Amino acid sequence: MRFRNYITLFVSALLLVVSNGIMAQSYLEDPKYGPDVETRKKCAESMSLYSTFFQQNNLKDAYQPWQNVIKLCPAASLNAYIRGARILKYRFEETANPEQKAIILDSLMILYDLRISHFDKKGLVLGMKAQDLFSLAPQRYEEAFKIAQEAINISKNATEPSVLFTYMTIAKEMYENKKIAADQVIELYSQVSDLIDAQIAQKPNDDKIKQAKDGVDAIFAQMGVANCDNVIALFEPRFKATPNDVNLCKKIRSLMSANRCTSHPMFLNASIEIFKVEPTADLALDIARLSYEAKKPREAEKYYNEAINLESDVAKRANIFYELSLLTFTELKDLPKAKSIALKALEENPSLGKAYKLIGDIYASERNCGNDDFEKKAVYWAAVDKYIKAKQVDPELSDAMDNLISTYSQYFPSKEDIFFHDLKVGDSYTLGCWINERTIVRERR
Repeated sequence: MRFRNYITLFVSALLLVVSNGIMAQSYLEDPKYGPDVETRKKCAESMSLYSTFFQQNNLKDAYQPWQNVIKLCPAASLNAYIRGARILKYRFEETANPEQKAIILDSLMILYDLRISHFDKKGLVLGMKAQDLFSLAPQRYEEAFKIAQEAINISKNATEPSVLFTYMTIAKEMYENKKIAADQVIELYSQVSDLIDAQIAQKPNDDKIKQAKDGVDAIFAQMGVANCDNVIALFEPRFKATPNDVNLCKKIRSLMSANRCTSHPMFLNASIEIFKVEPTADLALDIARLSYEAKKPREAEKYYNEAINLESDVAKRANIFYELSLLTFTELKDLPKAKSIALKALEENPSLGKAYKLIGDIYASERNCGNDDFEKKAVYWAAVDKYIKAKQVDPELSDAMDNLISTYSQYFPSKEDIFFHDLKVGDSYTLGCWINERTIVRERR
Protein backbone atom coordinates (compact mmCIF):
# COMPACT_ATOMS: atom_id res chain seq x y z
CA MET A 1 0.00 0.00 0.00
CA ARG A 2 2.80 2.43 0.94
CA PHE A 3 4.64 1.59 -2.27
CA ARG A 4 1.48 2.31 -4.29
CA ASN A 5 1.07 5.68 -2.59
CA TYR A 6 4.68 6.48 -3.30
CA ILE A 7 4.22 5.66 -7.03
CA THR A 8 1.06 7.75 -7.16
CA LEU A 9 2.86 10.67 -5.53
CA PHE A 10 5.77 10.33 -7.93
CA VAL A 11 3.56 10.23 -11.04
CA SER A 12 1.45 13.16 -9.93
CA ALA A 13 4.58 15.14 -9.14
CA LEU A 14 6.08 14.42 -12.52
CA LEU A 15 2.85 15.38 -14.27
CA LEU A 16 2.77 18.60 -12.26
CA VAL A 17 6.28 19.52 -13.35
CA VAL A 18 5.58 18.80 -16.98
CA SER A 19 2.22 20.58 -16.95
CA ASN A 20 3.79 23.70 -15.44
CA GLY A 21 6.44 23.73 -18.12
CA ILE A 22 9.28 23.66 -15.60
CA MET A 23 11.37 21.28 -17.63
CA ALA A 24 9.54 21.20 -20.94
CA GLN A 25 10.82 18.83 -23.58
CA SER A 26 14.00 20.76 -24.12
CA TYR A 27 15.52 19.58 -20.82
CA LEU A 28 16.56 16.33 -22.52
CA GLU A 29 18.89 18.40 -24.71
CA ASP A 30 20.10 20.78 -21.99
CA PRO A 31 23.50 19.77 -20.51
CA LYS A 32 22.77 21.53 -17.23
CA TYR A 33 20.42 18.63 -16.40
CA GLY A 34 23.21 16.10 -16.90
CA PRO A 35 25.83 14.87 -19.38
CA ASP A 36 23.50 12.46 -21.21
CA VAL A 37 19.81 11.80 -21.83
CA GLU A 38 19.54 9.07 -19.22
CA THR A 39 21.04 11.28 -16.50
CA ARG A 40 18.76 14.15 -17.53
CA LYS A 41 15.71 11.95 -17.15
CA LYS A 42 16.80 10.84 -13.69
CA CYS A 43 17.51 14.49 -12.78
CA ALA A 44 14.00 15.53 -13.86
CA GLU A 45 12.43 12.68 -11.91
CA SER A 46 14.37 13.46 -8.74
CA MET A 47 13.71 17.18 -9.06
CA SER A 48 10.00 16.62 -9.48
CA LEU A 49 9.81 14.22 -6.56
CA TYR A 50 11.78 16.30 -4.06
CA SER A 51 9.89 19.45 -5.09
CA THR A 52 6.56 17.79 -4.35
CA PHE A 53 7.73 16.60 -0.93
CA PHE A 54 9.17 20.03 -0.20
CA GLN A 55 5.94 21.81 -1.10
CA GLN A 56 4.16 19.52 1.36
CA ASN A 57 6.73 20.49 4.00
CA ASN A 58 7.83 16.87 4.15
CA LEU A 59 11.53 17.64 4.41
CA LYS A 60 12.42 14.18 5.64
CA ASP A 61 11.31 12.43 2.44
CA ALA A 62 12.50 15.32 0.28
CA TYR A 63 16.09 14.66 1.32
CA GLN A 64 16.95 11.61 -0.82
CA PRO A 65 15.57 12.83 -4.15
CA TRP A 66 17.01 16.28 -3.47
CA GLN A 67 20.42 14.70 -2.84
CA ASN A 68 20.11 12.92 -6.20
CA VAL A 69 19.53 16.27 -7.91
CA ILE A 70 22.71 17.73 -6.40
CA LYS A 71 24.71 14.66 -7.45
CA LEU A 72 23.24 14.23 -10.94
CA CYS A 73 22.70 17.80 -12.08
CA PRO A 74 24.22 20.37 -9.69
CA ALA A 75 23.79 23.21 -12.22
CA ALA A 76 20.12 22.51 -12.97
CA SER A 77 18.37 24.75 -10.45
CA LEU A 78 19.19 27.54 -8.01
CA ASN A 79 16.14 26.47 -6.04
CA ALA A 80 17.83 23.15 -5.28
CA TYR A 81 20.41 25.10 -3.23
CA ILE A 82 17.95 27.43 -1.56
CA ARG A 83 15.68 24.57 -0.57
CA GLY A 84 18.59 22.25 0.10
CA ALA A 85 19.93 24.52 2.84
CA ARG A 86 16.59 24.30 4.58
CA ILE A 87 16.47 20.51 4.17
CA LEU A 88 19.96 20.05 5.62
CA LYS A 89 19.26 22.38 8.55
CA TYR A 90 16.13 20.38 9.27
CA ARG A 91 18.15 17.16 9.32
CA PHE A 92 20.73 18.83 11.58
CA GLU A 93 18.09 19.79 14.12
CA GLU A 94 16.43 16.37 13.98
CA THR A 95 19.70 14.49 14.57
CA ALA A 96 20.92 13.94 18.11
CA ASN A 97 24.21 12.23 17.28
CA PRO A 98 27.08 14.79 17.48
CA GLU A 99 29.15 13.01 14.81
CA GLN A 100 26.20 12.90 12.44
CA LYS A 101 25.48 16.56 13.13
CA ALA A 102 29.05 17.44 12.17
CA ILE A 103 28.71 15.53 8.89
CA ILE A 104 25.44 17.29 8.04
CA LEU A 105 26.93 20.68 8.84
CA ASP A 106 29.92 19.99 6.61
CA SER A 107 27.47 19.00 3.87
CA LEU A 108 25.73 22.34 4.30
CA MET A 109 29.04 24.19 3.99
CA ILE A 110 29.88 22.22 0.82
CA LEU A 111 26.41 23.02 -0.53
CA TYR A 112 27.11 26.73 -0.24
CA ASP A 113 30.43 26.29 -2.06
CA LEU A 114 28.67 24.36 -4.84
CA ARG A 115 26.07 27.10 -5.13
CA ILE A 116 28.82 29.67 -5.59
CA SER A 117 30.51 27.45 -8.18
CA HIS A 118 27.37 27.10 -10.28
CA PHE A 119 25.42 30.29 -9.58
CA ASP A 120 28.01 32.81 -8.35
CA LYS A 121 26.87 35.68 -6.03
CA LYS A 122 29.80 34.76 -3.84
CA GLY A 123 29.49 37.60 -1.35
CA LEU A 124 25.81 36.93 -0.69
CA VAL A 125 26.26 33.17 -0.33
CA LEU A 126 29.33 33.41 1.89
CA GLY A 127 27.29 35.65 4.19
CA MET A 128 24.66 32.93 4.52
CA LYS A 129 27.38 30.33 5.04
CA ALA A 130 28.98 32.31 7.87
CA GLN A 131 25.65 32.87 9.60
CA ASP A 132 24.67 29.21 9.46
CA LEU A 133 28.07 28.00 10.60
CA PHE A 134 28.12 30.27 13.64
CA SER A 135 24.48 29.57 14.44
CA LEU A 136 24.78 25.77 14.24
CA ALA A 137 28.35 25.41 15.53
CA PRO A 138 29.32 28.48 17.55
CA GLN A 139 32.52 26.74 18.64
CA ARG A 140 33.73 27.16 15.04
CA TYR A 141 33.62 30.95 15.42
CA GLU A 142 37.10 31.51 13.98
CA GLU A 143 36.14 29.80 10.73
CA ALA A 144 32.84 31.67 10.62
CA PHE A 145 34.66 34.96 11.23
CA LYS A 146 36.93 34.47 8.20
CA ILE A 147 33.99 33.53 5.98
CA ALA A 148 31.98 36.56 7.10
CA GLN A 149 35.00 38.80 6.59
CA GLU A 150 35.41 37.57 3.02
CA ALA A 151 31.69 38.02 2.36
CA ILE A 152 31.77 41.65 3.55
CA ASN A 153 34.93 42.45 1.60
CA ILE A 154 33.18 41.23 -1.55
CA SER A 155 29.68 42.67 -1.02
CA LYS A 156 30.67 45.89 0.77
CA ASN A 157 27.62 48.23 0.91
CA ALA A 158 25.41 45.46 -0.47
CA THR A 159 26.12 43.14 2.48
CA GLU A 160 22.95 41.91 4.14
CA PRO A 161 22.34 43.74 7.45
CA SER A 162 21.97 40.41 9.26
CA VAL A 163 25.45 39.40 8.07
CA LEU A 164 26.94 42.63 9.45
CA PHE A 165 25.24 41.97 12.77
CA THR A 166 26.51 38.37 12.81
CA TYR A 167 30.02 39.55 11.96
CA MET A 168 30.00 41.88 14.96
CA THR A 169 28.64 39.10 17.16
CA ILE A 170 31.44 36.77 16.08
CA ALA A 171 33.97 39.56 16.61
CA LYS A 172 32.83 39.76 20.23
CA GLU A 173 33.51 36.03 20.56
CA MET A 174 36.90 36.48 18.96
CA TYR A 175 37.83 39.33 21.30
CA GLU A 176 36.67 37.54 24.43
CA ASN A 177 38.80 34.54 23.43
CA LYS A 178 41.81 36.79 22.76
CA LYS A 179 41.86 36.06 19.03
CA ILE A 180 41.76 39.75 18.10
CA ALA A 181 42.94 42.86 19.95
CA ALA A 182 41.03 45.99 20.98
CA ASP A 183 42.33 48.09 18.09
CA GLN A 184 41.19 45.41 15.62
CA VAL A 185 37.72 45.48 17.16
CA ILE A 186 37.57 49.26 16.78
CA GLU A 187 38.66 48.99 13.15
CA LEU A 188 36.09 46.29 12.51
CA TYR A 189 33.29 48.28 14.14
CA SER A 190 34.29 51.34 12.14
CA GLN A 191 34.07 49.35 8.90
CA VAL A 192 30.70 47.81 9.78
CA SER A 193 29.28 51.16 10.90
CA ASP A 194 30.27 52.78 7.63
CA LEU A 195 28.54 50.02 5.65
CA ILE A 196 25.36 50.23 7.71
CA ASP A 197 25.29 54.03 7.56
CA ALA A 198 25.60 53.85 3.77
CA GLN A 199 22.64 51.46 3.65
CA ILE A 200 20.55 53.70 5.91
CA ALA A 201 21.32 56.66 3.62
CA GLN A 202 20.00 54.65 0.67
CA LYS A 203 17.00 53.18 2.52
CA PRO A 204 16.19 55.45 5.48
CA ASN A 205 12.89 53.68 6.21
CA ASP A 206 14.21 50.11 6.25
CA ASP A 207 13.62 48.78 9.77
CA LYS A 208 15.87 45.75 9.25
CA ILE A 209 18.87 47.97 8.61
CA LYS A 210 18.07 50.16 11.63
CA GLN A 211 17.71 47.08 13.85
CA ALA A 212 21.06 45.78 12.62
CA LYS A 213 22.68 49.13 13.40
CA ASP A 214 21.19 49.17 16.91
CA GLY A 215 22.41 45.61 17.44
CA VAL A 216 25.92 46.34 16.18
CA ASP A 217 26.17 49.45 18.36
CA ALA A 218 24.95 47.53 21.40
CA ILE A 219 27.47 44.71 20.92
CA PHE A 220 30.31 47.18 20.46
CA ALA A 221 29.31 49.06 23.60
CA GLN A 222 29.22 45.80 25.60
CA MET A 223 32.77 44.97 24.56
CA GLY A 224 34.13 48.08 26.26
CA VAL A 225 37.13 48.44 23.95
CA ALA A 226 36.47 51.89 22.55
CA ASN A 227 37.62 54.10 25.38
CA CYS A 228 39.09 57.45 24.43
CA ASP A 229 42.67 56.32 24.88
CA ASN A 230 42.25 53.42 22.46
CA VAL A 231 40.48 55.48 19.81
CA ILE A 232 43.03 58.30 20.01
CA ALA A 233 46.01 55.93 19.97
CA LEU A 234 44.65 54.17 16.90
CA PHE A 235 43.53 57.14 14.83
CA GLU A 236 45.71 60.11 15.79
CA PRO A 237 48.78 58.93 13.80
CA ARG A 238 46.57 58.26 10.78
CA PHE A 239 44.88 61.62 11.05
CA LYS A 240 48.22 63.42 11.25
CA ALA A 241 49.40 61.51 8.19
CA THR A 242 46.27 62.12 6.07
CA PRO A 243 44.17 64.91 7.61
CA ASN A 244 42.32 65.45 4.32
CA ASP A 245 40.94 61.90 4.24
CA VAL A 246 37.22 62.67 4.73
CA ASN A 247 36.24 59.04 5.29
CA LEU A 248 38.88 58.73 8.00
CA CYS A 249 37.63 61.97 9.58
CA LYS A 250 34.08 60.63 9.59
CA LYS A 251 35.23 57.47 11.34
CA ILE A 252 37.04 59.58 13.93
CA ARG A 253 33.96 61.72 14.54
CA SER A 254 31.70 58.70 14.80
CA LEU A 255 33.87 56.78 17.25
CA MET A 256 34.88 59.74 19.38
CA SER A 257 31.30 60.98 19.56
CA ALA A 258 30.01 57.56 20.58
CA ASN A 259 32.59 57.38 23.35
CA ARG A 260 32.32 60.98 24.56
CA CYS A 261 35.83 61.95 23.52
CA THR A 262 34.65 65.18 21.88
CA SER A 263 36.83 67.43 24.03
CA HIS A 264 40.00 66.08 22.41
CA PRO A 265 41.42 68.43 19.72
CA MET A 266 41.37 65.65 17.09
CA PHE A 267 37.56 65.60 17.18
CA LEU A 268 37.36 69.31 16.41
CA ASN A 269 40.08 69.16 13.76
CA ALA A 270 38.48 66.17 12.03
CA SER A 271 35.14 68.00 12.04
CA ILE A 272 36.71 71.04 10.36
CA GLU A 273 38.21 68.83 7.64
CA ILE A 274 34.81 67.29 6.92
CA PHE A 275 33.19 70.74 6.80
CA LYS A 276 35.65 71.85 4.12
CA VAL A 277 34.32 69.15 1.80
CA GLU A 278 30.73 68.72 3.02
CA PRO A 279 29.55 71.95 4.66
CA THR A 280 26.26 71.76 6.54
CA ALA A 281 24.56 73.99 9.08
CA ASP A 282 24.54 71.27 11.74
CA LEU A 283 28.24 70.55 11.35
CA ALA A 284 29.11 74.26 11.40
CA LEU A 285 27.11 74.67 14.60
CA ASP A 286 28.85 71.69 16.15
CA ILE A 287 32.26 73.12 15.26
CA ALA A 288 31.25 76.50 16.66
CA ARG A 289 30.24 74.94 19.98
CA LEU A 290 33.40 72.84 20.13
CA SER A 291 35.51 75.93 19.46
CA TYR A 292 33.61 77.82 22.15
CA GLU A 293 34.37 75.06 24.66
CA ALA A 294 37.99 74.96 23.52
CA LYS A 295 38.32 78.70 24.32
CA LYS A 296 38.73 79.63 20.66
CA PRO A 297 36.13 82.42 20.47
CA ARG A 298 37.15 83.84 17.08
CA GLU A 299 37.01 80.38 15.52
CA ALA A 300 33.63 79.83 17.17
CA GLU A 301 32.35 83.16 15.85
CA LYS A 302 33.40 82.18 12.32
CA TYR A 303 31.50 78.88 12.41
CA TYR A 304 28.41 80.36 14.06
CA ASN A 305 28.19 82.70 11.09
CA GLU A 306 28.71 79.76 8.72
CA ALA A 307 25.85 77.94 10.43
CA ILE A 308 23.58 81.00 10.13
CA ASN A 309 24.32 81.29 6.40
CA LEU A 310 23.64 77.59 5.78
CA GLU A 311 20.57 77.20 8.00
CA SER A 312 17.15 77.73 6.39
CA ASP A 313 14.96 76.89 9.38
CA VAL A 314 13.86 80.12 11.09
CA ALA A 315 13.64 78.71 14.62
CA LYS A 316 17.08 77.12 14.33
CA ARG A 317 18.56 80.33 12.95
CA ALA A 318 17.15 82.23 15.94
CA ASN A 319 18.90 79.85 18.33
CA ILE A 320 22.18 80.13 16.45
CA PHE A 321 21.98 83.93 16.62
CA TYR A 322 21.33 83.58 20.35
CA GLU A 323 24.40 81.38 20.88
CA LEU A 324 26.53 83.77 18.83
CA SER A 325 25.28 86.68 20.91
CA LEU A 326 26.16 84.81 24.10
CA LEU A 327 29.67 84.12 22.77
CA THR A 328 30.10 87.76 21.77
CA PHE A 329 29.01 88.86 25.23
CA THR A 330 30.89 86.38 27.42
CA GLU A 331 34.07 85.73 25.42
CA LEU A 332 34.56 88.60 22.97
CA LYS A 333 33.31 91.18 25.50
CA ASP A 334 31.69 93.25 22.75
CA LEU A 335 28.45 94.35 24.42
CA PRO A 336 26.98 96.53 21.65
CA LYS A 337 27.60 93.80 19.07
CA ALA A 338 26.18 91.13 21.38
CA LYS A 339 22.99 93.17 21.75
CA SER A 340 22.73 93.63 17.99
CA ILE A 341 23.02 89.87 17.39
CA ALA A 342 20.46 89.08 20.10
CA LEU A 343 18.02 91.46 18.37
CA LYS A 344 18.53 89.46 15.14
CA ALA A 345 17.57 86.33 17.07
CA LEU A 346 14.35 88.09 18.10
CA GLU A 347 13.69 89.14 14.52
CA GLU A 348 13.75 85.45 13.60
CA ASN A 349 11.75 84.36 16.65
CA PRO A 350 9.98 87.08 18.69
CA SER A 351 9.03 84.46 21.29
CA LEU A 352 12.61 83.60 22.16
CA GLY A 353 12.50 84.66 25.79
CA LYS A 354 16.12 83.74 26.48
CA ALA A 355 17.23 86.35 23.94
CA TYR A 356 15.44 89.07 25.93
CA LYS A 357 17.01 87.66 29.08
CA LEU A 358 20.44 87.83 27.44
CA ILE A 359 19.98 91.47 26.47
CA GLY A 360 19.01 92.13 30.09
CA ASP A 361 22.22 90.44 31.23
CA ILE A 362 24.24 92.48 28.75
CA TYR A 363 22.73 95.73 30.07
CA ALA A 364 23.21 94.70 33.71
CA SER A 365 26.90 94.06 33.07
CA GLU A 366 27.51 97.57 31.68
CA ARG A 367 29.42 99.74 34.17
CA ASN A 368 30.28 102.79 32.09
CA CYS A 369 27.04 103.92 30.49
CA GLY A 370 26.42 107.36 31.99
CA ASN A 371 28.21 110.43 33.31
CA ASP A 372 27.37 109.93 36.97
CA ASP A 373 26.24 107.31 39.45
CA PHE A 374 22.55 108.02 38.79
CA GLU A 375 22.82 107.46 35.04
CA LYS A 376 24.84 104.29 35.59
CA LYS A 377 22.20 102.93 37.96
CA ALA A 378 19.44 103.84 35.49
CA VAL A 379 20.82 101.10 33.21
CA TYR A 380 19.22 98.55 35.55
CA TRP A 381 15.79 99.88 34.57
CA ALA A 382 16.47 98.78 30.99
CA ALA A 383 17.83 95.43 32.16
CA VAL A 384 14.70 94.75 34.23
CA ASP A 385 12.53 95.76 31.25
CA LYS A 386 14.12 92.92 29.27
CA TYR A 387 13.60 90.42 32.08
CA ILE A 388 9.93 91.40 32.24
CA LYS A 389 9.64 90.95 28.47
CA ALA A 390 11.40 87.57 28.65
CA LYS A 391 8.80 86.11 31.02
CA GLN A 392 5.97 87.63 29.00
CA VAL A 393 6.97 85.80 25.83
CA ASP A 394 8.14 82.66 27.63
CA PRO A 395 6.21 81.94 30.88
CA GLU A 396 8.58 79.06 31.68
CA LEU A 397 11.19 81.70 32.49
CA SER A 398 8.95 83.43 35.05
CA ASP A 399 10.62 82.18 38.23
CA ALA A 400 14.14 82.84 36.99
CA MET A 401 13.19 86.30 35.72
CA ASP A 402 11.44 87.20 38.97
CA ASN A 403 14.67 86.41 40.82
CA LEU A 404 16.69 88.63 38.49
CA ILE A 405 14.14 91.41 38.69
CA SER A 406 14.29 91.25 42.47
CA THR A 407 18.10 91.27 42.42
CA TYR A 408 18.60 94.20 40.07
CA SER A 409 15.74 96.29 41.47
CA GLN A 410 17.96 96.73 44.52
CA TYR A 411 20.36 98.74 42.36
CA PHE A 412 17.78 101.22 41.05
CA PRO A 413 18.36 104.89 41.95
CA SER A 414 16.97 105.92 45.33
CA LYS A 415 13.90 108.13 45.73
CA GLU A 416 16.18 111.01 46.71
CA ASP A 417 18.38 110.55 43.63
CA ILE A 418 15.31 110.59 41.42
CA PHE A 419 14.06 113.80 43.06
CA PHE A 420 17.49 115.38 42.82
CA HIS A 421 17.49 114.78 39.01
CA ASP A 422 14.11 116.49 38.73
CA LEU A 423 12.31 113.25 37.93
CA LYS A 424 9.52 111.28 39.51
CA VAL A 425 8.54 107.60 39.52
CA GLY A 426 6.70 106.70 36.33
CA ASP A 427 8.38 109.30 34.14
CA SER A 428 9.79 108.29 30.77
CA TYR A 429 13.56 108.23 30.63
CA THR A 430 16.00 107.65 27.74
CA LEU A 431 19.30 105.95 28.41
CA GLY A 432 22.30 107.19 26.48
CA CYS A 433 25.44 105.51 25.16
CA TRP A 434 25.12 102.37 23.00
CA ILE A 435 22.10 101.13 25.00
CA ASN A 436 19.88 103.92 23.68
CA GLU A 437 16.71 102.56 25.34
CA ARG A 438 13.57 104.39 26.44
CA THR A 439 12.48 103.17 29.87
CA ILE A 440 10.44 104.11 32.96
CA VAL A 441 11.76 105.72 36.15
CA ARG A 442 11.52 103.42 39.20
CA GLU A 443 12.86 103.72 42.71
CA ARG A 444 15.04 101.24 44.59
CA ARG A 445 13.17 98.47 46.39
